[in-house]
Amino acid sequence: KLTSDPPSGLKANIKQAFCTFNREDYEELEPRTRGILFALCYFHAVMLERRKFGAQGRNMHYPFSVGDLTSSATVLRNYMENAPTKVPWDDLRYLFGDIMYGGHIVNDFDRLVCAEYLNFFMRD
Repeated sequence: KLTSDPPSGLKANIKQAFCTFNREDYEELEPRTRGILFALCYFHAVMLERRKFGAQGRNMHYPFSVGDLTSSATVLRNYMENAPTKVPWDDLRYLFGDIMYGGHIVNDFDRLVCAEYLNFFMRD
């Protein structure tokens, strides 16, 4: 029998999230997009890690997956191709927090926590 257990701990979650992407694809990105992609991986890892704390971590269990991360990375890549020189942080936080990850979240408190994490990770 072969199983794939989720990684244990924040560091393992970050590593698994970041290893989702090919090195060649990552190196093709411009430096500012690389940094944002790493912040997105960190955010994804934190969102997965909160699940471990049950009711203290969130009001509900949300089905965040690698698909959310890869879809968000695709949106990031496409959006940053035409972005101005100044990073549009508000737009990125809206895309990730309200649409990509926020589409799963139905509780207002959980949505607020997600937004605060993005405010921390998605900034200059």
